[in-house]
Amino acid sequence: MRVGRLEALKIVKDGTHRFNESLARFREVFEREPSVIVSAPGRSEIIGNHTDHNNGRVVAAAIDLDTLVLAAPSESGVSRLVSKGWDSVFSVDPGQDRSSDGSDTERLMRGVAVGLERAGYAAPAYDAVLDSRVLPGSGLSSSAALEMSLSGIHEALSGTDVPPVERARIGRYAENEYIHKPCGLMDQMAASIGGCVAIDFSGAEDVRYHPLALDFRRTNHQLAIVDTGGSHANLTDQYAAIPREMKALAAVLGVETLAETSRSALLSALIRARQEVGDRAVLRGFHFFDEQDRVSALIDAVDRRHDDLVLSLMRESGESSWTLLQNINPAGESRDQSLALALTLTREYFHTRGAVGAYRVHGGGFAGTILAVVPAGLFEEYRSLMDRTFGKHATQELAIRGEGVIYADLRRG
Repeated sequence: MRVGRLEALKIVKDGTHRFNESLARFREVFEREPSVIVSAPGRSEIIGNHTDHNNGRVVAAAIDLDTLVLAAPSESGVSRLVSKGWDSVFSVDPGQDRSSDGSDTERLMRGVAVGLERAGYAAPAYDAVLDSRVLPGSGLSSSAALEMSLSGIHEALSGTDVPPVERARIGRYAENEYIHKPCGLMDQMAASIGGCVAIDFSGAEDVRYHPLALDFRRTNHQLAIVDTGGSHANLTDQYAAIPREMKALAAVLGVETLAETSRSALLSALIRARQEVGDRAVLRGFHFFDEQDRVSALIDAVDRRHDDLVLSLMRESGESSWTLLQNINPAGESRDQSLALALTLTREYFHTRGAVGAYRVHGGGFAGTILAVVPAGLFEEYRSLMDRTFGKHATQELAIRGEGVIYADLRRG
């Protein structure tokens, strides 16, 4: 979305300070002035845990932690990017499409440019300075924020507005093909569109979305994540097993994904499903169908402003992830069950305080972060409890950002 320079700085958190820091760095590195400013948000998953990869429905939201970029057209024909916190310059020659070369950042730079050109859009080379508040490993999709900001650079410099869904597909293409991560489309959709959106993947490539007027601040609640500090090492197969088992169950039911079938079909084929794919896959199937119903109920609750029901549905989603999806405790791990502990502490804190809020796993699970919606008057006390348990700065407050990818031409004042 094109905006004015002053509007961009208001949308971006700490916009003026970060702009001035990035401007000084750009002048230092490239010895000239930037032409455009670009910002792309991270994202938070509100409900719909592990349903997008089976063409289900989810609710996700852009957040006020973003990736900010200042850029200008390249004078050499080579794209160069300097990132805050890194001394090296990431460099990509657009004429050399070697998908396996370079760092992950360079591969994504190349992949986004190729994806845009494949879709018929211009992808001019650039010089850029980047400052990201969406830290890797935070569970807020730093990769999607980077992909969307890279697309925004090309759009801003070429004067082209790429539709939000198309931009999201280009980001997914870059991630799938250039760093070989088999992600879905939810992260890129939320970062590209902005605000809170219900996304329906049941049409496969015909993705539909519905903006939702969800604002926890209206009910005097604070949205937050808690980084429990658990390690993602050696968890790849446990993540991969979830879509693998769901799709194996779908095959038993005669379809490709669970979105093409129903709970009643699962119940009718229950004995055969248990024999062919096992009980865990069956339970994960029930989670999928229950979660689809919860997404529909949450959309209705938001539209009708039934705020307590929104929080109740988010808690139910978390319980389902724990008991049916089973992505809270890593298999065979007895000492490090940090997600389960964080959820339990949050539940106990709310009970002790007589508070109404929500808490659930955030993202893939097994390790990482939980999502919490905490009464604003209790947030600092809650933060203190969680930071004492999981480490300083473990708890990070968030706000839903109404805008997705934004860019402004600095040459126009």
